[in-house]
Order: sequence, then structure tokens, then C-alpha cells
Amino acid sequence: MRLYKRMTIISALIALVSFLISILLHYFFICDNEIDFWINLCLGLFSGAILTVFTSIISYYHERRTTLEKFVYHTRSLLSYLNKYHEDMSIEDKINFYLGYCDLDKSDWDMDIGNMDFFFEKVTGNFKYIYNEIYKPILDFNKAVANYKGDFHTYLNTTIKNDVRIIIEKYLSELQGYLLKKTEKDITTEYDDNGNIENVYKYTYEIPKLVFDIKTQLSGHYYEIMYGKNIKRDK
Repeated sequence: MRLYKRMTIISALIALVSFLISILLHYFFICDNEIDFWINLCLGLFSGAILTVFTSIISYYHERRTTLEKFVYHTRSLLSYLNKYHEDMSIEDKINFYLGYCDLDKSDWDMDIGNMDFFFEKVTGNFKYIYNEIYKPILDFNKAVANYKGDFHTYLNTTIKNDVRIIIEKYLSELQGYLLKKTEKDITTEYDDNGNIENVYKYTYEIPKLVFDIKTQLSGHYYEIMYGKNIKRDK
């Protein structure tokens, strides 16, 4: 994606410069055999560059779609793992959950974002949106987990766990704040004879905050970037 964008820009510049030089040679210099040679040379460069521009644009949009689709796949793979977390897990299970997440290969996911390079980024802000709304929230969580990896290993390997249990629980609570969000919902339990609400029960439940937020972005504006607004509307 990044390579084809650069090829397109460079080829377009070569086409423009060679065309302008041929115009200057034709109108501002006396035509003779030598000048005709340079004009033909510039026009040849122009034709080749134009062909390269079209080829690069086609390759760019193919690579663009492939890169965005791969990013979705790799992001959903991470979310699929994170979605297995629940608050009722034991401390040891939570620690093993985070250690297992640390061991997941995220190199392809990082390469996908590194390969993204959009035309007219200052106008569309596509990369900025993807980075801030999808990549960075997961990256921040990854860094937070990595910070406590050593402490988690120490806790599992030590025989005297009570001394560090409070600290570990604090770390787990912080990480859980990335993944879960408590939400309240009012459920009506009783009505009077006129149909008015008499009693309301407040139901508290948790939603997978990070997973929900990222999936919402992937199926929203990101989908429009990947396939276009019209395709999204048809779906």
C-alpha cells in the first residue's frame, strides 16, 4: 500500500516534468534533429510514466483493500481472545489469561497498520481515525498487560502469595477496567391500576467494553473506508 502510493506519486511527477520539458523544447527552441530527439525522449518518458501511474493506482487499491481486510482479521483474532475474559475467573486464571494474551503473535497486526498509507490523508483523516479509534486502544491495553507480565510470573512461581496478593489484585483490577464496563438498566417490576410504574429494579451487568467499542468501529466507519459508503448502505 505504501509502496504503490509512492510509485504513483513518483511516476506522476516524472510524467508531468517530462511533458513540460517536451512542450518547452517544442515551442521555445528551434526545431532540428537534435531537439526532436530530446522531445521524442521526453514524450517516451511521459508515456511510460503514465502507464506506470495507472498500473500503480490499480495495484494500490488492490493492496489497500487487502491490507484493510487483513487488519480486520487480525484485530478480530485479538478481540476473540479478549472476549473470553469474565470477572468471575480466579486470580490465577486471570493471570494466565493475560500471560496467554502476551504470548499471542501480534506482529502481523502491527505490520498491517504500518503498511497503511492513504492518499489525501490530510483531507480524509482515514489513518488518523484507524490509529486513534481502533489501533491505539488495543495498543494501550497491550502495553498495560506487558508492564505487569513480570509481576504475574513472580506471583505464580512464589510460594508465599499473601504478601503480593493485594498488589496483584490491584493490577488485575486496572486491566479489567480496559475490558469490562458496568452498566445499569432499570427494569419495571410493578405497575399500579392506572398503568403507572410503582417499583423499579436496577439491574447491573457488565459489557466487554474494549471488544464492544472496537467491533463497533470495525462495522461502522472503518467498513466504509474499506469498501465504500455505498456498499455499506447496501448491506
